[in-house]
Amino acid sequence: MTSTTPTPATTVDIATRVRRIAVDDPERVALIRALRRPGGRIQYRQHTYRELSDRAEALAVGLREIGVHEGTLCSFMVPPSLDAMVLALALWRVGAVVVGIEPHSHGLRSVARSLACVGPEVFFGTPPALAARLAFGWGRGTVRTTVVVGGPGLPGLPSMRSLERHRPPASPAPPAVAPADPAVIAFTTGSTGAPKPTVMRQRNLAAMLDLVLGHWGYTDGRDVVDMVTFPMFWIIGLSAGGTVVIPPMDFTLKGPGDADPALLLRTITDCGVRSMFASPALLTNLARHAADTGTRLGGVKRIVAGGAEVPGPLFAAVADVLDTGAEMYSDYGATEALPLTEIAGSTVTGETWAETERGAGVCVGTPLPGVEVRIVAVDDDAIASWDDAIELPADEIGEVVARSPHISESYYDRPQADRENQIPDPTGTWHRLGDTGYLDTSGRLWVCGRRSHRVVTDDGVLYPLCVEPVVNARPGVRRSALVGVPADGGKTVPTICVEPEPGVDRQALRNSIQDLLGARDTTSGVTRVEILDRIPVDRRHNAKLDRPRLAADLAR
Repeated sequence: MTSTTPTPATTVDIATRVRRIAVDDPERVALIRALRRPGGRIQYRQHTYRELSDRAEALAVGLREIGVHEGTLCSFMVPPSLDAMVLALALWRVGAVVVGIEPHSHGLRSVARSLACVGPEVFFGTPPALAARLAFGWGRGTVRTTVVVGGPGLPGLPSMRSLERHRPPASPAPPAVAPADPAVIAFTTGSTGAPKPTVMRQRNLAAMLDLVLGHWGYTDGRDVVDMVTFPMFWIIGLSAGGTVVIPPMDFTLKGPGDADPALLLRTITDCGVRSMFASPALLTNLARHAADTGTRLGGVKRIVAGGAEVPGPLFAAVADVLDTGAEMYSDYGATEALPLTEIAGSTVTGETWAETERGAGVCVGTPLPGVEVRIVAVDDDAIASWDDAIELPADEIGEVVARSPHISESYYDRPQADRENQIPDPTGTWHRLGDTGYLDTSGRLWVCGRRSHRVVTDDGVLYPLCVEPVVNARPGVRRSALVGVPADGGKTVPTICVEPEPGVDRQALRNSIQDLLGARDTTSGVTRVEILDRIPVDRRHNAKLDRPRLAADLAR
């Protein structure tokens, strides 16, 4: 018998997938929402595929009636919930473009500037989001329609519920969209500058879903029970036809590192969670709580960490509270290109982390199927074409570039950003990740830190991820950050900032680190050690170090 490979999707068909399940298996659970109640109680609410699909298709009819259709730019400020899933499915059903931005991650005041880059025509938001929109001017000058989500309509403003028609069509018509049409516009974190509006076209998002579902083995939706700890990541479990679990987290005002690990663990146990994607900050707290209480993440088979480099000790801590046969992975990528590579925690703890602590950088694994990764010579300017790029051999540090059908092809109306972050090639454009790194002789990618974070001196170049893990391995160090501090005469002083564990003798720690730095080639160029109370991290993941802010503070 000859097997055939399914034809890859070229447009987003999540609403159709959900509708098919709603017809064939209407009582299958699509969503379990865990709600925190007084006294530490958790209340669970279940919603079926029939309920989800019926509401989404009914809403799609109402959206077209108010002028939301193919290509309409729609600001989406709704945290993970049933309403968020209904709204997103309805928007994709009519071919609208979901413009996603996280007020907490980007900062309330910067949202107005980011939205002005895109100019959404319709604003969908919860009552708190609408209040913030009025206070900070989000979407001013472009938004013509505002819809209240998760609450009653306000004077002059319809609610999402009021747009849901009583009789959804039995056979919903697909949207008139082409593979090159935008499906989502997502903003980068802004950790290295202003957030950039990343366009995920229909073909990019469809390719990403095909890649992830195939690689992670999410082939039978009945086996998928996936817990969401990032906004919009419910799209993975739902696309697989599985059950999405939304834990009792505040996705609006707090980061993943603020989530209550006891409530997360209880949700995992009660709901039979089998997989989850989470930031290192959340996993650190969850593993510590499980270890302290003598409990395990029973039933969980796959954990994927992302958003920042995952340290080896965290892999080991999570492994200690997982059942036999379960695994934690780290996926490397960016808003424009997620995921690109993957590495198993057992590989990190058993092989690569020892090299990382000796200054080799952080191994993030091998490219996923269909993903090409190359290393080119570092260039702080735009690279006009692939012919102008200098490809480097194995084990030589340069700049990481990649291409794949799921990688974003452009930013929204940002031609300069396109020129700076892409390398044209007749055989397929390469995306510049903004990271330095190298490929080893086995084809595994090792990252060495952001291109803009490397410290260039007269004596050579220092890379953050070739320095910081060496320091972090020292007892008494919670974390560290390499920065270049401007000094007189145009010089740059390579400085390692250290956040110590509580109660550590700071002077003794400083002396110990100074001795350590001089003993290795990758760290010997660091000439200054600063012991700080706290090293700032990003809002979205609570894990990325804010090195530019540190350098600016030390330069004052």
